[in-house]
Amino acid sequence: MPVIGVPSGFLPRAAVAYMTTSVYEVAALAGVLPESPEAEIEAAATLLEELVGQLGPEAPHDSSAKALAACLPGHVPVVYGGGITAPAARRWKGQFNENPGIHSFWNDLPELYHNEIMGWETANRFGKFTAIFLSDQGLHERTRKRLDLTARLIQDEGSDVHIVKSEGDTPFERVMSLVFIGDLVSIYLCAATDTDPSPMDVIERLKAELG
Repeated sequence: MPVIGVPSGFLPRAAVAYMTTSVYEVAALAGVLPESPEAEIEAAATLLEELVGQLGPEAPHDSSAKALAACLPGHVPVVYGGGITAPAARRWKGQFNENPGIHSFWNDLPELYHNEIMGWETANRFGKFTAIFLSDQGLHERTRKRLDLTARLIQDEGSDVHIVKSEGDTPFERVMSLVFIGDLVSIYLCAATDTDPSPMDVIERLKAELG
């Protein structure tokens, strides 16, 4: 039986690239993918290295990831995605929860139209909410139209709106770029709020009490 090893010692949130590429390799071995994803994975790794230079710790303070993080202290980020960006939106939400330890929520287009969109009419009565939309060049035309329309409607209700665009050529590169950007934003938010992203005291307490 083929085995694809994942290095040990990482928190799950820090091993997302290892786990994602492993799933990709398994899909290829199972015949779900038309060919080996090795070249696509290598291209994604190269892209992420480039993004480190553009958005990483040594980047200017007005780089996009740092600028977005600077807007978020005191706000509740609500992250929206559609199509291939929906899983990345969920990742952003989880990283906001675990790293800076703040409330954050996510949903996908068009699911939010069934109920959640109504909440933006009164959001400012209860706190500061910021909508973050994850966009991608491969989004279906109707999904893209929904994204632009929803962003405008939320902005008209007085809440802050940010649109983050993916980078790269292939869907895998673009999803991983959004995951990476979200991770950076969450860490920069930790720096802005003087928060240590490592401890997970509440989670550990729950585990201990559950046995």
